[in-house]
Amino acid sequence: MAISSEMSAQGASNRSTGHRGAAFLIEALVVLALLMASLAIFVQLFAKSQIKGLEANQLSQAVLIANDYAEEFSANPAGISDHKETDDLIATCKVQKSTHEAGTLYEATIEVSDGSKTVYTLETARYVSDTEGSTR
Repeated sequence: MAISSEMSAQGASNRSTGHRGAAFLIEALVVLALLMASLAIFVQLFAKSQIKGLEANQLSQAVLIANDYAEEFSANPAGISDHKETDDLIATCKVQKSTHEAGTLYEATIEVSDGSKTVYTLETARYVSDTEGSTR
């Protein structure tokens, strides 16, 4: 009887140790699954932030290009070229001219695009009086 009680105590001990090992394995798998899900979310967030950063950089470049183009238009509205290409952006300028009694009003719409979509649009105008136009 003493031997069978010792064997049953060892069997119970082995069963509880086996149960503990399985519980640890399940817990480790759950933690691993949570870490993998967190990693996937972080990778997506970093990818989206990189895309937004590139879009912001492109918009900054487009604003600078449009500003330069607007300054050239302001200096000589009649002689502005209709488009410019810089790096990967294309700037176009559409000028409308309306003549008045004392001078001419030039209105320009400057669009900067990347070839597929418009990145930035700027509208500006310059009035040139007849006396100012004759001195040029």
